[in-house]
Amino acid sequence: MRHRLLSSTLLLAAACGAPPTGDGSPLATLGQPIVNGVLAETSDDDAVVYLRSSWTGNAVSCTGTLVAPNLVATALHCITQTPSAACNSGVQQCFSCEPDGSLSTTSTVGRIGPFVEPGDVNIVVGSQIAGMQPAAYGQQLFGSDSDQICRGDIGFVLLDRAVDAPVKPVRLSYSIEAGEMIRALGYGQTEINDSSGRHERSDVRVMEVGPASQDEPTITAAPRTFVVSEGPCHGDSGGPALSEETGALVGIYSLTSGQSCTGVGVRNVYTNLSMFSSVALEAFAAAGAEPILDEPPAPESNGAVPESGCAVGGRGAPGQLGTASLALALAASALVRRRRR
Repeated sequence: MRHRLLSSTLLLAAACGAPPTGDGSPLATLGQPIVNGVLAETSDDDAVVYLRSSWTGNAVSCTGTLVAPNLVATALHCITQTPSAACNSGVQQCFSCEPDGSLSTTSTVGRIGPFVEPGDVNIVVGSQIAGMQPAAYGQQLFGSDSDQICRGDIGFVLLDRAVDAPVKPVRLSYSIEAGEMIRALGYGQTEINDSSGRHERSDVRVMEVGPASQDEPTITAAPRTFVVSEGPCHGDSGGPALSEETGALVGIYSLTSGQSCTGVGVRNVYTNLSMFSSVALEAFAAAGAEPILDEPPAPESNGAVPESGCAVGGRGAPGQLGTASLALALAASALVRRRRR
């Protein structure tokens, strides 16, 4: 994604738009990989995978994260028939987002389309993916049911087989906070539209965290998102924000501001995973897997425990779960799976 600040409106364009090398798809938008990052080549980072989707002559490449051996978290626009957008010179197909996360244009650009066929999604495991064969294909897709990229840009891919690679814990019961540090990873394309492999950048600070509800007032960060500065870039869509402290998946990359990924004022937007715990739990239930949970910090010395929402809904009903409610939801999911067998 890219966006440009125009008065109070954010002007944006799709970040995942670069097709795989050699693909003639019109979805290409050139960009760098993780800005000022390094190659992520450790075996533990193989939890972060290259993801490719295709539909009716189109193809798009993104990044995803294994959260179970057969389940990948990514951006919703990476697994749907979503038109590409570019803010490059001479290609003005941008769309705009209001501060509350709503799409302010009637253009089809910025609108999330229907899911692609699950089997038309595949993943590749490894830091260098050139010439590598898919490790697995999609079997079922899940998402927030959002109809626009400005908000709710989160999805899950149930794979047709378990993948022999590490999985990441997930933060579902409490939200990330401003000032926390994350690690950004992705398979962004180089300036010559050639895959440069998986890159990472550590010690990326969370600048702002949006409210948990559409009804709460916003300043700059849209509801259920958080904002960082330099880090991810075009082609890294769906990539993870991993907590530097715990290693857990806390967010999914969706938007990059401006026409450049470097410099003062760059704003990168992640979808806040904890705000979409119900969608995540549905996907885990279908995968027959229990999430590895990122535990919340210990209560303050005065014994106070922060409040958190506890609503559990179906798709399209994101909410933050308290630890006790999350445990009940996981138990209920396990009971449903046993009854189905």
